[in-house]
Amino acid sequence: MAELNLNNLTLDDNTFDTLPDGDYRFTVDSHEFDYYSGSSTKIPPNTQQVICYLAIPYEKDGEIKTAKVKNTLNIYSKGLWAVRQFVECIGMVPEKGKASIDMDRIDGMTGVCSITTGTSAKGNEFNNVGMFYPPSKAPRVTANDEAWDKRDGFMDAVDDPFNDLPEG
Repeated sequence: MAELNLNNLTLDDNTFDTLPDGDYRFTVDSHEFDYYSGSSTKIPPNTQQVICYLAIPYEKDGEIKTAKVKNTLNIYSKGLWAVRQFVECIGMVPEKGKASIDMDRIDGMTGVCSITTGTSAKGNEFNNVGMFYPPSKAPRVTANDEAWDKRDGFMDAVDDPFNDLPEG
């Protein structure tokens, strides 16, 4: 095995960009399953969670970048409204009626969400998902439209569900 040379090591810029509040198109980059182990009195212990990582392209200083936004969906009776909102947003289920879902199919799906700036208990800012829009109610103009059109490495535009929406 080759020895790692640390003499000419180049590190990537590890800065974090907080997106301005607004509506953004996103692609589900990846997801994982976990169990809630916190101490909230609102969420029962050992509640299953789906942790989704959303890739949101944006433009900064003339360069297309990607913000990775973590969003946690708690799977319990009082949290199912958020799960429903998410799967409607990505077009996985109809906007009305009962539906079965397969969360293993969400990677690569697209939608529109609102992003607000949150602040942690330690005073750190983060990108917070305010809500997920169902396709019929998604804003036609989003804060990252130009970056979305210029993005590289995402789904082809023909797979974009918003291509089929009527103008207006």
